[in-house]
Amino acid sequence: MSSEDYTLASLLRFLRQSTIEGLLNPAVAKSRIKAVEELQVELTDAEKADIKLINVDLLCARFHKLHDSSIRPEVLELYNKRVNAALVDYLAWLDNPKSFFSIGGDTIRKDKRYKMSEKEVSFEEKALEEITLTTADQHKDIFSIPLRDDVTVFVQNLPLDLTKAEAKKIANVVKALAINGEDQ
Repeated sequence: MSSEDYTLASLLRFLRQSTIEGLLNPAVAKSRIKAVEELQVELTDAEKADIKLINVDLLCARFHKLHDSSIRPEVLELYNKRVNAALVDYLAWLDNPKSFFSIGGDTIRKDKRYKMSEKEVSFEEKALEEITLTTADQHKDIFSIPLRDDVTVFVQNLPLDLTKAEAKKIANVVKALAINGEDQ
């Protein structure tokens, strides 16, 4: 990374560009831009040249000291959170743009311009797999039996007129497959 990547101008450029690239929701990006622009008047030249030097709490304290009655404390607290989030997201994006995932705010609609990160893809695949396996509407003869948090068993092809004796027979086969352990 070049030192130019860590300037205030680069941060603002990222926030503006992030909506076009689908990295941030436009409303989230706009609110962060507004917060950065409001607080930037109190940034030192060193902080403007290297945003890694910015301590947002101290920046807000300096801003409050000079603009005491012109800004409400809850607004300043909101600016603090938004500038912090903007810095965290931007530094994470600089670190690894391909796997970037925002800490806050939904991204815009996923379309051809936007490729999902590996984390998003694996999360989505896992959710789809779980939905497919646990949806009983598609296969009314499949019963899911959750055994543990991470283990679910699916039983299929049971006759509609299953008797208790037949159910006991199936249960005995399953018991025979179990390893010796605690009975619950």
